[in-house]
Amino acid sequence: MFKGLTQAGELLRGHAATGTVILVLLVKLVALTVAAACGFRGGRIFPAVFMGIALGVAANALVPAVPPALALTAGVLGFVLAITQHGWLSLFISVAVVGDTALIPVACVTILPAWLLVTGKKQMVVPAHMPGMP
Repeated sequence: MFKGLTQAGELLRGHAATGTVILVLLVKLVALTVAAACGFRGGRIFPAVFMGIALGVAANALVPAVPPALALTAGVLGFVLAITQHGWLSLFISVAVVGDTALIPVACVTILPAWLLVTGKKQMVVPAHMPGMP
C-alpha cells in the first residue's frame, strides 16, 4: 500500500520536468518528516527509495554528464542510508533498484564516508513515551 512503485516508474520514464521532480521530492520529504514526527508506525524504506529515485532523476536532468544508473544508485543509497542507518541494506537496495552489479564497487567506496556520518546519530523514530507527553 502506497509504495510509490508506479510513481517511481513515471519519474524514470522522464515525462516530468526537472522542477516538478524536485517539487515531488520536497513534498515527499516533508510528508515523511511530518508522519515520523506524529508517530506514524509505517515503513520508511519505500519512501526513502522513492525520494532517492527522484533525486537521481533530478541530478541526471541537471547534470547530463552523470550516467542515469550512477545518479539513481547514489540517490537511493544516500536516502536509504540517511533514513535507516544500515549500510548493507542501503547498498543492496540501491544496486537492486538499478539492476547493474557493475556499480557495486563504486557504491562501496561512496557509502563509506556517508555511513561514517550517520553512524551513531539519532534514528528517525519517535520514542514510545516522550517526556512531558501523556
